[in-house]
Amino acid sequence: MKPKIAKVVVGLPVDGPFDYQISADLQSRITVGQRVRVSFNRRDRVGFVVGTAQRSSFARLNPIVSLLDNGPVLDGPAFELARAISAYYGCSLGEAIEACLPPALRHDKVSISSVFAPAATKADAEKSGRVLVHDHTRYKRWPFIIENIKKVIDQERRVIVLVPEMAFIPGTVSILRKALACPMVVLDKKLTPKKECAQWEKIRGGEYAIVVGVRSAVFAPVPDLGLIVIDDEENEAYKQEQTPHYRAGEVVQMRADIEQCQVIFSSSVPSAEIWEKARRDKWERAVLDTDNDSQVQVVDMTNYNPGKTSILSFPLQNAMQKTLDDGGKALLFMNRRGFSTRTHCQQCGFTVKCERCNVNLSYLYSKKMMVCRHCNFKRELPKVCPQCNGSYLQSTGIGVEKLESNVARFYPGARIHRYDSGNKIFIKNADIIIATGAVFRRHEQWAVSLVAMLDFDGQMHHYDFRSGQKAFSLLVHLKQLASEKLLIQTRMGGNYCLEAVKTMDFPKFYREELKLRKELNLPPYRHLVALGLRGKKEDTVFEQAHDLYDRLKEKGSKGIDMSDPHPDVNPKLRDQYRYTILLKGRSVKSILALIKSVLKGFKKRSIIIAVNVDP
Repeated sequence: MKPKIAKVVVGLPVDGPFDYQISADLQSRITVGQRVRVSFNRRDRVGFVVGTAQRSSFARLNPIVSLLDNGPVLDGPAFELARAISAYYGCSLGEAIEACLPPALRHDKVSISSVFAPAATKADAEKSGRVLVHDHTRYKRWPFIIENIKKVIDQERRVIVLVPEMAFIPGTVSILRKALACPMVVLDKKLTPKKECAQWEKIRGGEYAIVVGVRSAVFAPVPDLGLIVIDDEENEAYKQEQTPHYRAGEVVQMRADIEQCQVIFSSSVPSAEIWEKARRDKWERAVLDTDNDSQVQVVDMTNYNPGKTSILSFPLQNAMQKTLDDGGKALLFMNRRGFSTRTHCQQCGFTVKCERCNVNLSYLYSKKMMVCRHCNFKRELPKVCPQCNGSYLQSTGIGVEKLESNVARFYPGARIHRYDSGNKIFIKNADIIIATGAVFRRHEQWAVSLVAMLDFDGQMHHYDFRSGQKAFSLLVHLKQLASEKLLIQTRMGGNYCLEAVKTMDFPKFYREELKLRKELNLPPYRHLVALGLRGKKEDTVFEQAHDLYDRLKEKGSKGIDMSDPHPDVNPKLRDQYRYTILLKGRSVKSILALIKSVLKGFKKRSIIIAVNVDP
């Protein structure tokens, strides 16, 4: 019997599905997984058919306007994955489905012509499993990974390789092409919608053995999927900042369970969550050591006063001079762009801030502009104070541009090169390289004699429970670049991250990190769900955040703790004021059930509410 009613969801934060009438001429052509054009809230939208029926409980229904494709854009496993994402991350099914599709298919300008008919899973395929590959340098892991990829391809199954950022793709593809003679494709975000759609169809048609891409490539419609590799799994780039706020590592495991494929997590510094999960669930581990025996020197900055001398301590100056005298090279690491980080009036105290984000503007001397690190807002450096017309504005704080100027005074004969996200040229033969985190995006192997981390304490003081993990990861990656010595300036000499990196004692670091997490009931021992409210009027956001908190508190649930509404880490971002309510518990399901039960009767006034699950 031909269906008369289509169950449709849309990519909006609204629960569905919604019933639509199927006209007689479409009844024989419509199918689950298909994109359709529908009228939703008096606007034409792309919808997704998630079911059909013969009748509806509603007397009057809008009709399906048109079909957008000849067949479904998602198969059964992809639908199952979308449902799992919707359930775990608290988004609507329509939003989860859109996350699984390339941007071109979230709109109605491109159509899919082919009909998806995935091949059956090979009967002789190996059982799904998890492997944690831990090396002390990211190039040691590839022989192991390639060996496992070859096994999967020999079984006539396919592979997805995830990297954290586009900058890592050329190096990864180069390694794979040298070792493997098989069809390979890179998911490129810069393709036109038509070409992006054509590439997507070729992938689901089975034309490629290996698909390489960043976070969203986890959704590539690869048939007969045998292995997913997630490289540098701890990298924060794997976290999606828009709804649904998924973390690629979690989605990888969801997909592996659905499609019964293997997963390799590879990293020089695995996340504490993956480290503990691998221990608890007895994953296979491949620990690949390295011959990097560079020394670690910790300089106690309480003995020096940078305000009166220099950000370069005397031990660092001596180490740099010795390195240069011996014909070596030095790298100074500081993760702050620009020349200065704060510009203020000496008379009235006014500070030049971003009009949209209310954060200090950094001054870029190279561009003679002040910029916002969040929204890229730009303005010229004021000649007088905008508030009192005072004639003297003072710039304080130090970024890599000012550091470059200071270093040039100490070492006038040295070739000095600054490398940050605004400088695309990298000069390896410079005597002194001054770099931000952009230096880790270099895909070729290289090293310098001396590496110095100038502000370890700044890394530890971030408002983030993962600051210890990130600081330790940063130290390890800097040590990888140091052929002779890593020097660390700090006022936290006894910090567990520093003690662990001296001997590269990873178990020691994770013991301390996980002990702290357990004491504070943080992941991986509890789940965190941040309920974020944002809007253009601060008073409205503040009132609604407290109203929502009171309702959550009143309804309550055993085993769920929640914080009072508080301004977000970035209280104002892109003209939006932001408040957060943080909920903590053992079960994501129970936390989301409480949130959804309260939001169901909550009337929003000019605000947006987002649910962010961690991990």
